Amino acid sequence: MDLFFTESLYNTKILIISIILTFIFSLLLLARKIYKQKLTFSKISIYSSFFLLIFVLLSLLIVNHFGKFTYVLFVAGVITVIYSEISFLLGKYFFPNFVSENVSKEIIYMFSFIVFINAGYFTFMLILDILKAESVY
Repeated sequence: MDLFFTESLYNTKILIISIILTFIFSLLLLARKIYKQKLTFSKISIYSSFFLLIFVLLSLLIVNHFGKFTYVLFVAGVITVIYSEISFLLGKYFFPNFVSENVSKEIIYMFSFIVFINAGYFTFMLILDILKAESVY
């Protein structure tokens, strides 16, 4: 796991990864706002700020006390939860209108789930590349 973290850069890498995941979390909140009409933009920014703060603190705690591989598993778990929630939301509201009413709900949910799990996989690969980087620029 030393391949993933150089000691001088892991705080910077954790911050970059946290910003990426906060952006994805903001997209989740925006999707919830579009389809449920309960969140305002100020609440979305507050929730995203809390998510960023909590994620950074948990990331530093996990890296320093539990290990670097545990941090990679933690990031994978967070990505899975966020993208699964987005896939269920869009499978329920967006994709039925997108493909018309002729396709069954099960196929729409499966399509949505597969699309967003692939998106989560590519996000995780991006994060692994960030962790393997030797410099920030």
